[in-house]
Parts: sequence; structure tokens; C-alpha cells
Amino acid sequence: MNREILCATGNVVFGVLALALTAATLTGCGGQVNGTPAAGEVDVRQLPVGNYPIEPLDLRVEYLHSTNDGYRLAMARLADAVVTGVDIDPKFAHNSLAKAFLNTGSATNVLAAAVQPALRDNGMKFGYSASASTDTLLPIDTSEYVTNNYEPFGGHHTSPDATSFNVTVLQFPDSQRARAAAEQSEAADFAVAPDQNVRVALDKQQDAKAHWRPGIPSLAATLAYGDYVVNVYVELPKPDLDGLRQLTEQIFAAQLPLLDRTPPLSERQIFHLDYDPDAMLLRTLHPATYLSLDAVTEITHAARGYLHYVEDQATMKRLMDDSGVDRVSTTKKGALLFRARDTGSATTLWSGITKLDKGSVESPAGVPDVACVENPNPKPHSWDFDNAWNDSGRYICTLHYDRYVARVASGQLIDAQQKAAAQYALLANSQWM
Repeated sequence: MNREILCATGNVVFGVLALALTAATLTGCGGQVNGTPAAGEVDVRQLPVGNYPIEPLDLRVEYLHSTNDGYRLAMARLADAVVTGVDIDPKFAHNSLAKAFLNTGSATNVLAAAVQPALRDNGMKFGYSASASTDTLLPIDTSEYVTNNYEPFGGHHTSPDATSFNVTVLQFPDSQRARAAAEQSEAADFAVAPDQNVRVALDKQQDAKAHWRPGIPSLAATLAYGDYVVNVYVELPKPDLDGLRQLTEQIFAAQLPLLDRTPPLSERQIFHLDYDPDAMLLRTLHPATYLSLDAVTEITHAARGYLHYVEDQATMKRLMDDSGVDRVSTTKKGALLFRARDTGSATTLWSGITKLDKGSVESPAGVPDVACVENPNPKPHSWDFDNAWNDSGRYICTLHYDRYVARVASGQLIDAQQKAAAQYALLANSQWM
């Protein structure tokens, strides 16, 4: 089949056989340069990747979907529909808790144990809980940690001057059981201290059930919304019922539209959720020879879902918004991968992230666009996820390729360098997807 190509320097049209390939390079409208063609990119086969794989995971192993994986995907999907602190106000930049749960026992690690029968009897399917604060939460004091109580901040103590909140969203089989669960759980929570609790009405969410203890600077509210139950807990520095009510209404106003865009899932829909939207996990460095989905450490999130796991939400949200990040994936002891709007946006995101990392160490040889640093205060992931991509975090390398930005980490520099080289090679080898 012939195709006509118009020469840019004149009006002469040359007929070219599409399948005819030569080693010659045309210059202008007729000049020819002899030579051997060379690749325009780094030869990734020569990069110092150690024993890390550089091919997409689906070329190494066959993924077999399961019901449990479906639920893990459902919980991650719900995380993408739960408000972050900065959705409410940029001042809520610090997070303290992000937890996905599949059973009522896990749910009552956040909610009071008294509500468990209401959740169990009405068939709670899964849920997600996230918290935010205007200040960094204080460490957990195990001597004061009391089980069976409402723990909206995962056992942490709030700063005396901080305003903080928690949002927990649960899905039930239908709206009738969601309403019953909301009413029964509110009644059970109120009954923990019936002589001290006082019911509170919310003008903007009149169907919500809320209560507080006069003199205590916190308020809890529960609302059935279709098949969902939304629980909101707010805490101020000082007792202020009007302030507590106003913040609670503000949080509901931001949360409910997100659920409107996230229809509840049937059992069939849960099982058929896509395990790797836009082939993000396949592009993310994966040291293991099998895929083990997890709602936190091995999953793909939308931007909002990922922000629940970021210590400084305001800074990261700005970088992601400016770069048009729409997908973020992470793998166990592998990598964190962002997908930006385009190549230029990825370069901007990479530059913004690397500016936040202080100091520098040697980057892997031959890998372009990579920066490595030594973390002066290495620590596990914020919630001690032992298998998170940065579970050590002493050395962190950040790189970009095309519209992707990746971060890898290790307790040893040479291992971090090898991970970075392997991640770069994997992205190059994944361009066909």
C-alpha cells in the first residue's frame, strides 16, 4: 500500500512504500546520510538492576482473581471516595489514621466496641476510615490506650491546640439495613454514657443522629446515606457546640457528593472489579513473583485515596494537582508510582518531590532523571505497614520516565540504586501497554 508524504521544504510529493525500510536517513528533500541507526534512549539492558525484574509482572506470572481480592479492591475504591483533611480545609494537612476493614471486629478498632452488634446484625460488608488534624498527632501512649472505646485517631493523642476529625464510611447490603445500622449504632454509642450524653440536631443534615457530652470538646454523628453509613467525629481545642456542629456539617457536605459518584457494589460487581486499572501495577517494580493485592500496600488508587497515606497532605496535593496525577500505585517492598498528565507534568512533579528531599547521595549509574537521598530520620511507614514500598526508607530514589514518576527505598544504598534502575527499565519496557 502506498502512502504519500509531503516534503516539508517544498511542494514535491514522493510516493513511499509503507513497508519499505532502509538504514538511510533522509535530510531535507533528498539528502542521504549513511550510517548505523542507534536507539534514542538508554539501553536498559545495561542498567545496574541487580536481581530485580525489568519486565511487567503479567509476563512473569498469571494473576488469578479471588473473592478476597475483590473485597480488597472494593475497600481501595471506597478510600478514593472518603474525604481527606485538605478536602475540608487546607489547615487539616496532617493525617493520623487510614484504615480499611472487611469485618466488624476491625471496624471497632476505630468505632466503639458497643456498635459491633449493630454492624454485624445488619450485614456490614466493608468500610474505610480516615482522620485529619490541624497539627501533628502525638504518639500513642500504650499505658493509656483503652480498648473498646472509640479510637478515631488510632490511639494517638491530639495536640491541645488542634482541631481534628475522623470520617468512617461503611457499606451495607441495602439502604434498609444501612438505616437500621445507623440508628442502632448511634443508640449503642449514646448508651455508653446515657446520663452524660446529650443529643444534637444538625440543621443541614437533619437525618443525621448526633450527640456530645457538655464540657467535652467533641461530637459524634451518624448518617445513613443509601447503602452507606457515614460516621463523623470532630474534636476542637475547647468545648464549643456551635463550632462542633458547624464542622460536622461541613464534613458531611464534602463527603456525601463523593458517595454520589461511588455507587455501592453488589457481590457480583465486587468480584469483577479491575485489579489493575490502566496497567499501573504492571508498571510498578514488583520484586515478588506473584501479585498479592492489599487495600493499602499493593493496589492502585486515585489521587484522593493515596493522599490518606501522606503525612503532609497539603503539600502533596498541590504537587499532584499541578501535575494532573490521576493514578497512584504501590507494591510491597517495591515502588510507588504516579501517573501525571503528560511527560512535562511528570518532570514538574519529579522536580517538586525531589526538592522536598534534603541532601543527596550517589544515583545509579546510567539512569537518567533520578535523584537519591539519605533520610536522616529513617522510620517505617506511617502506620507500620511492614510490606510498604518504603518500610525502611533510609535511602530513597525518585525518578521519572515519560508521564510517570516513581519512588523506591531501601535500607542499603546499593539496593535502592538497583531498585531505581530496575524501575526505570520496567517503565521503558512497558511503553507498549
